[in-house]
This record gives sequence, structure tokens and C-alpha cells, in this order.
Amino acid sequence: MDNKLIILSSVFFVVFLGFAVYLFTDASIAQFTRADIASDVSLQKSLIFAWPLSIPADGTTESEVTVFVRNEDGGGLAEHPVKITTPVGSIKEGEILSDSDGQAIFHVTSSETGVAEIEAFVNNRRLPRKITVQFN
Repeated sequence: MDNKLIILSSVFFVVFLGFAVYLFTDASIAQFTRADIASDVSLQKSLIFAWPLSIPADGTTESEVTVFVRNEDGGGLAEHPVKITTPVGSIKEGEILSDSDGQAIFHVTSSETGVAEIEAFVNNRRLPRKITVQFN
């Protein structure tokens, strides 16, 4: 009988201690069991820009394409693989990692005229926005 009482008392004490820690701390159990939202890439909040939007099709003039990798709060995320694709022209860089501000910078050129529709991929997932660069 004494062993059962000791075991039951120990279980009660452990459960009570766990409940007290949960009750009196600011951290909830969900913070320990879920992925950190601040480090998850938000495709909706991530951005793609290009400048200039129109350049000569001489094969040397470059348009700079910048992809901003963002989380749900709009903060930049570092060390995420980023690549861009285009049917017209060529991209100087291959897949690169975003920097400490969440930026990945590419350079696009073309020797043929046309409109390049540029798509960006972060972690092999396509961003919903596209941009266009005109080669004259």
C-alpha cells in the first residue's frame, strides 16, 4: 500500500508542477509544438521588383531584378534559396541565397527584342506575382 501511495503522490506532484508552470508562464504549449511563424516564408508577402523596366536588347545592358523573401509579418528572411526564370533573355546568376535582409539580386540581359515575363521561386515555390522587362 505504501508503494501505491508514493507512486500516486509522485504522479500528482508532476502533473501539478506541469500545470503550475503552464499557468504562470507567458509561453504557451503551442509555441513549443508549432513551427516558428517568423521563419516561415510567406509567398503572398514576398516581393519581386525590376529596374529598369525597359532596356536595349544589346546583350550587355542589364536590368536588376530583386526578390524580397518575407515572412507573414513582412520581415526579411535570410538563407532561403531563390531563383528566377524568363523565356526571353538570360539570367546572369543561378539559384542564390537571400541575404540578411531577405534580398536576392539577379541581373537579366537579352540580345533579342521582346518582353520578358519573369517569375521568382523561393524554396522551389513560385511567387504569385510576376514582373515584365521590355527589351527594345
